[in-house]
Amino acid sequence: MKEGIYITTRRIISKIHLWLSMLAGVFIVLIGLTGSLLVFEPEINSMLHPNLYKVTEGEKVTYQQALQGVSEAHPKGQIDRVYTPNEPNARGVYLFRLKEGKEQLNIFVDPGTGYINGTLGDKGLFKLITEFHEKLLLKDFNGEKIIGMIGFIFFFITLSGLYLWWPGIKKWARGFILRRNANPYVRQYDLHKVIGGVSIPFLLVVSLTGALFAYDDMIFGWFGAEAKVMPPEEQLISKALPSGKLPLDELFSRAEKEVPQGTLMQVRMPKKVERGNPEGAVEFRISNSFDPGNGNVKVWIDQYSGKVVGKLDPHVNSGLMYQTWHLPLHTGSFGGLFTKILYAIGGLTPSILMFTGVYMWWYKKKNKRKQKIDKAVV
Repeated sequence: MKEGIYITTRRIISKIHLWLSMLAGVFIVLIGLTGSLLVFEPEINSMLHPNLYKVTEGEKVTYQQALQGVSEAHPKGQIDRVYTPNEPNARGVYLFRLKEGKEQLNIFVDPGTGYINGTLGDKGLFKLITEFHEKLLLKDFNGEKIIGMIGFIFFFITLSGLYLWWPGIKKWARGFILRRNANPYVRQYDLHKVIGGVSIPFLLVVSLTGALFAYDDMIFGWFGAEAKVMPPEEQLISKALPSGKLPLDELFSRAEKEVPQGTLMQVRMPKKVERGNPEGAVEFRISNSFDPGNGNVKVWIDQYSGKVVGKLDPHVNSGLMYQTWHLPLHTGSFGGLFTKILYAIGGLTPSILMFTGVYMWWYKKKNKRKQKIDKAVV
């Protein structure tokens, strides 16, 4: 009786595994491949555009000087972020991200001279790859939500695969055996089983964290919690003074004093003020001695007075574990080069699993068709 229930359950789960894979398999493969590329975006970009990362030796220009040069070159641009030379994406230069009209621009500044090395816009290779990975190039059709749904489908495919793969505690080693001298179907089955078994932890993590980018607020809300902990919005404002705004260098200095052992990674400038709305404070992201990502200590500073109006530190404030680990777990940045390599390889596994899975499905279909023909002839 129990054996019959087990066989029936296994067949049902096998069908679900197959149907979900057929439904979303091509998208999962493409998202995995683009994800593998994005893991090494700064490194690949520096190979494709070495001129953008030119660093002239000598004393560095100040942040304010670099900011002024970018502002003069793009007077109509709204600067969103400034990546310092310590930030992995910047790779030793000042990287400014600004919006000019409808176009998002990445501007690379030589820290030794303050000159602009070059610009990458919306037509850059990695801009296209990122748009596909995050939104399937569907900017106006809730592409991010669709990606989130695909992430959940991939998560359930992986869970069902884990059920089908699991040979039992006593026979767990069978899940990692490749049989020799077997027919083509068995060889593909074993390869599918072994690759899937080895990559299950990775696939569960990246599929779930990927889905949560779109749906974490909703899911946390079901339990009366918040996905992202932030100081009150009314606290993070700048109050205008007749003396005007402080230079960015001064704000940098004050942010660094808040985290003496930290490394300043990036600055997020407040959005353009609309009539009737208060002006936001400048957000600084700093890495401390143990940081799974890049810049999980956040400090907000009033642009006029230089006063710290908000601060979040994962080692001090409770409830920050999720937002501290979410992105690093999805991108592999928490372990340096080693985990980035593992994640890049892991992004290729859906391609192998899809190829072997399609082959097994086709092989079974072919054999069933052959059996019907043989019976008809008899």
